[in-house]
Amino acid sequence: MFKIRISVLLVIATLLAGCGGLASLTGSGNVVTQEEAITGFDRLDVSHGFQVAVRQGGTFSVIIRVNDDLVEDLTVVKQGSTLKIGLKPGLSYNLENATLEADVTMPELTGADLAGGSHLVGDVEIGDVVFNLSGGSHVTLSGSAGDLTVAANGGSHAKLADLLVVNASVDARGGSHATVNPSGTLDAVVKGGSHVRYLGSPTLGTIDTDGSSSFKQE
Repeated sequence: MFKIRISVLLVIATLLAGCGGLASLTGSGNVVTQEEAITGFDRLDVSHGFQVAVRQGGTFSVIIRVNDDLVEDLTVVKQGSTLKIGLKPGLSYNLENATLEADVTMPELTGADLAGGSHLVGDVEIGDVVFNLSGGSHVTLSGSAGDLTVAANGGSHAKLADLLVVNASVDARGGSHATVNPSGTLDAVVKGGSHVRYLGSPTLGTIDTDGSSSFKQE
């Protein structure tokens, strides 16, 4: 009995220590703006539901708007040629009412990884570009690009009807949606209740769909 009581107390102590080690941050009502002096990137990696507006320009600019109680947990760093925007991992966040915004100016955009309900919007004139979307993330771009590659998972949306591209390759899974506008060749994998729409009259290459998904011309 004595050993059992000790074991129970140890379990309770461990649970309490674990709970005490988690930060539950929700975002205060006070929004602060800060500028990050980061240059030399051509890709974006965005997480934690950040809303990013991208602009093209001859110089680099990164302006972040977040609630003041999230500033210490903000992560804005460059890794290689990628600008990463998000919050520190390993913490507990309730971000439903938080402000998580970024204005990014960059000369060229070659791709973006969006996770955790993040959004990327903008008007661009770029070369080949690759987008990886997961966790209900969205990309909405207009303008023009070279060849486009999109991988969308977990209920994500690629709204690219107004982005004129040459060739497009789309892989949509897990209830994701994509709309593209290629003038050359279109390849698509559409599975798991996903939907791909395309504009114009591209040459259809390899099209792989399942019974719960759809692939249609708009």
